[in-house]
Amino acid sequence: MLLQIEHSLHFRYSGFIRESHMDIRVEPRTQSGQVLLDFSLVVGPSTRVTRHEDWMGNAVHWFSITDYHERIEVLARSLVETNPAMVLPGLVTDPISTEPPSMELWDFMQFVGPIIDSEAMRSLHADLRIADLGTVGEVIECVGEGLRSKFEYRPNVTDAHSTTDALLLGGGGVCQDFAHAALGLLRISGIPARYVSGYLHVERDDDVPSQSHAWIEYWSASKGWQPYDPTHGIVPNEAYVTVGYGRSYDDVPPNRGICQGGAQETLKAEVVTSPGKRPDRRRMPDDLFMDLPVYTEAPDRPPRTDLPGSDAASQQQQQQQ
Repeated sequence: MLLQIEHSLHFRYSGFIRESHMDIRVEPRTQSGQVLLDFSLVVGPSTRVTRHEDWMGNAVHWFSITDYHERIEVLARSLVETNPAMVLPGLVTDPISTEPPSMELWDFMQFVGPIIDSEAMRSLHADLRIADLGTVGEVIECVGEGLRSKFEYRPNVTDAHSTTDALLLGGGGVCQDFAHAALGLLRISGIPARYVSGYLHVERDDDVPSQSHAWIEYWSASKGWQPYDPTHGIVPNEAYVTVGYGRSYDDVPPNRGICQGGAQETLKAEVVTSPGKRPDRRRMPDDLFMDLPVYTEAPDRPPRTDLPGSDAASQQQQQQQ
């Protein structure tokens, strides 16, 4: 399946800031079952963007804007071809291992960041009777069915910094929360598992934009890393596009940054996915740069009052839906 993805980030500030430094993780990976055919990233105000890969091989784009500014725009465009080999959990018959994980898998057995080894997590693990199961595939099916039967998909009740207890005690959350809860249950069970950030293309009849998505991958000694979406209870198909892997969301936020200044920040993120077509290499891109103004000194202008108040630090990351 060919998919065209546009991911835009619109940062607004209540006053002028400077020394913005930002990491962006929105470039899809090329790997088994997925090929990135075309990618472009445009930043405004215009600045130099550098690219490197992190410890998991995820693409990271970094930029700085040193002069005064009150807006930042980021637009990423990707064309991806997907053709995954889907392995149903019922076919994963590896027994649950009681041996310590290898060094390569150790990170994906740890409770880190928002994934908490709490009383609520242990209680859920016991309620689902996961300890009575004998194979990795049985545990995956139990975790998926259990989470969807006990918790609701409920937007706007958690945020990018919420822990697993927010879902387990609050009764609802978004895909990021379901993924974190699934990772916690699997790690208690002795199954290495990692967080996946990416996109999910859904055919729509309305103009409602898509959103970034999150799911997991679990380790099978016989089949390697295998994906599973606990929010929908399915094995990811050709409509899924992988961007990054991590121990949790904290390793792969779409954006993370710092700046100098006391202004409040708001972030609006939009994702649009659609069936794509192969790029015409002879045609120049429409947008080579964004011409937003910068100033060597902060202009004498009253602070903006049309931006809703928010904690700038909490707005540096966007929650995956």
